[in-house]
Amino acid sequence: MGFPPISSAAQKPQWVPRNEQTSRRFIVTGANRGIGFATATGLAALGAHVVLAGHEPSESFSEAMDRIAMETGCARDSLSYMPLDLRSLDSVRQFAKSWQQRPEAERALFGLINNAGIAGMPGVSPDGFEMCFQVNYLSMFLLTRLVLPYLHPVDGEPARIVCVSSSAHLFTLGIPTDEKYLRQPGAGFFSLRYGESKLCVNSFVRQLAKRLDSAQVQAFAVHPGSTASGFWSSFPAWAQRCIASVAQDPSAAARTSLYCATESKLLSGGYYAGCEQANASFWLGSTEKSEQLWLKSCAWTGTSPNSILPK
Repeated sequence: MGFPPISSAAQKPQWVPRNEQTSRRFIVTGANRGIGFATATGLAALGAHVVLAGHEPSESFSEAMDRIAMETGCARDSLSYMPLDLRSLDSVRQFAKSWQQRPEAERALFGLINNAGIAGMPGVSPDGFEMCFQVNYLSMFLLTRLVLPYLHPVDGEPARIVCVSSSAHLFTLGIPTDEKYLRQPGAGFFSLRYGESKLCVNSFVRQLAKRLDSAQVQAFAVHPGSTASGFWSSFPAWAQRCIASVAQDPSAAARTSLYCATESKLLSGGYYAGCEQANASFWLGSTEKSEQLWLKSCAWTGTSPNSILPK
């Protein structure tokens, strides 16, 4: 989320998803509403099997799947739901364990869309981290690492990891790595914490892409643009109305995620906005800080810093 990209995208023809994804399986987090719902709908319309993941009541996901089937004409059984609460690393581990227990034919993945995120939330997570850092970055880091073994190319096309970032990552004071700071409560969207969490997302995508064989799996960070969605639900009602009056709708915001999930010959590790590569923060040029974040994130999540695949 965040601020609209500064580009001439408005003058360009809008990209439209056309590449069939028949029988390819995707996980989309936060998929029962907003950009996640629009992303899941777009993938289903292309023929994909979509697993909707999130922490809200299962009824809201059942309703979302009914809507997707009605709007796209896809088979209802090509959609499924799995609980996932990014506020908790244990919930992420349980999700991965449940995925491992699926029938073998239903474990293979072509895409992971790390869409879910928050603008800000008081307090710290059950794991003791500031909420934006935990939900927007650290749990996403762990989820990606744990499902990575199931991501495989299909028909010569590399599997995809798409992580929703924000142009807010441009407006920070650098990549945060100090644990004491990251375990202190933040102040929401208009503090540095939101942008910092998204800067961490971009750093992770670059570090991951360096370690992946791009012929097998590719990773991207995307900026969806300011969007009228539930993302702003923690804001006062008057602020939500103001945002809704100028922001794009979720289906437009989902385009760049769909672009990176379905198009060929993109730059793995890249940052995309408006369905094209965009300039990312100069802070990402600090290899030392990015490596520090990688190593500390591995320690905090109990994953290997050397092998990207779990034992």
